[in-house]
Amino acid sequence: MPLSALIRLLLLGMIWGASFLFQRITVPVVGASFTAAIRLALSAAMLVFVLRLLGRSLDLRRQWRAWLWLGTISAALPFLCFAYAARSLPAGYMAVINATVPLLTVIFAALLWRVRASWSKRIGVVVGLIGVGVLARYGSLGMNTQALLAIGLCFVASALYAYSSLFIRQHHANVNPLVLAAASQLGAAVAILPLGLWNLPTSLPSTGVIVSLLVLGLVCTGLAYVLYFQLISDVGSEKAVTNTFLVPVFAQIWGALFLHEHLTLAGALGFALVLLAVALVLEIHPWRTRRAATPG
Repeated sequence: MPLSALIRLLLLGMIWGASFLFQRITVPVVGASFTAAIRLALSAAMLVFVLRLLGRSLDLRRQWRAWLWLGTISAALPFLCFAYAARSLPAGYMAVINATVPLLTVIFAALLWRVRASWSKRIGVVVGLIGVGVLARYGSLGMNTQALLAIGLCFVASALYAYSSLFIRQHHANVNPLVLAAASQLGAAVAILPLGLWNLPTSLPSTGVIVSLLVLGLVCTGLAYVLYFQLISDVGSEKAVTNTFLVPVFAQIWGALFLHEHLTLAGALGFALVLLAVALVLEIHPWRTRRAATPG
């Protein structure tokens, strides 16, 4: 992988890992729906502006219904779920559940589209479920009804991410990735903005919360999508999605540094199992590479 692409990959992991941190800051103050709405509105504005600079069109007259639906399932509902979960879950927990998207993608592909999964992917699904179970049962978070509901919301969001990726592959495979990103963010912003405006904060948030909202929308969503689709263009989608490994790691680092969130040894085992599961699902097997490179 070229050095420039590797830097973008690391930067993307850092940025998306930080998104869970900023939600933990903004949601208790301005609410989940307002956080999700402002995040999407800022991201959509940024990506549409980038498209205008590049001279590309969203073809809204013909495609607005498609973009509204896509934005709802791929961003509006998932962002809302994660925002509500941020009331109860540490940033690291949300990030590691988000890392189950490849596992859920394999399950949906097999159930809905009859795509036969390899043994590596099947084992990965099992390992991933065990890892999440270990994390939920033996991590640093005390399990109660509120925490279990938050974990469930994270899985709903991850399931929507997984389903929407398959939906895009089936219905929008020929659309330019950056156009697709801007269109989905714009559709999501339109879908969720009324809910956000209905739940406007009753008082002006502090400067720290306002800055967190701006960073969450412009950097953790808008800029992140630009980096992600540029990475796909540079190294291909299979290598680009390896940022999934980095997001939980950086989320845990940021949570520990700035929110004083801690992880037990058993919780770390849960993290490791989930990351191993993602590697198996993506069929990234370093030991095979080394074995093949060894002269026989």
